[in-house]
Amino acid sequence: MRLIYSGKTKDVYEDGPYLIFYFKDSLLGEDGREDTGGNEVIGERPGKGSAVLKQTEFFFSLLERNGIRTHFVERIDERRARFLKAERIPLETIYRFKAYGSFLRRYSGWVESLQELGIVEFTLKDDSLGDPLITEEAILRLGIASEGELEEMKEVTKRVAEILAEFFSAKGLELIDFKLEFGRLNGELLVIDELSGDTMRVMKGGRLLSQEELLEVVE
Repeated sequence: MRLIYSGKTKDVYEDGPYLIFYFKDSLLGEDGREDTGGNEVIGERPGKGSAVLKQTEFFFSLLERNGIRTHFVERIDERRARFLKAERIPLETIYRFKAYGSFLRRYSGWVESLQELGIVEFTLKDDSLGDPLITEEAILRLGIASEGELEEMKEVTKRVAEILAEFFSAKGLELIDFKLEFGRLNGELLVIDELSGDTMRVMKGGRLLSQEELLEVVE
C-alpha cells in the first residue's frame, strides 16, 4: 500500500483498485472549541477514529439501502476501511437545514441562529484556500464539474437530506447541516469520503451531540 494523502482526520492509502482509509483520533472544532462541523484540529480523543468509522459504515449502508450509491466496500478493523477508488471532484456539497457555524459568520446581521434554510451550497475543497464558497457558474467555468454533474450532485444531496432527516427525526434528534463529497467511477457519480459526526451537526434540545453520543444513536 502507498500513502497518497494525510489529512486532518484520516490517512488514505492506495491499494490496487481500492483506497484504504485510516481514521485518526483527531478532534475537529472552531476557535479551540469542539464542534463536529468544525474544520480545525483542536486535539485528540482515544476512540474517536473508531467512532467515525462505525458511523460512516452505518450511514453509507443507510444510503445504499435507499438507492444512493457510495464508494464504501467494507470495514477492515476498528480504524481502517476499504473503499472503491473514484476520481474525486474537488467540491464539498453542503446541505443546510438551519443557519449555524460558518453560515452565521458569513451572513452576520442578516440571519438568526438556527433560522430555517433548506439550501444547498458548494465549497471548493482546498485546505490551502480554506475551502472557500464557490458559485455554480464558477464551477462550470473552471471545468470542475459539468452542468449535468452539478444538477445530479444537488439532487442526490437533497435526497440524502430527506433520508438523514427522517432517520434522526425518528430518534428525537434534529439534523442541522451536513456535507458530502462526490467522485466519478465508470461514468457514474458516487458519494465518497465519509459520512459521520465530522461531516454533520446533530442537535438534541439545542445542544450539539458529541461523536460518542452520535455513535450511540447508530449502534
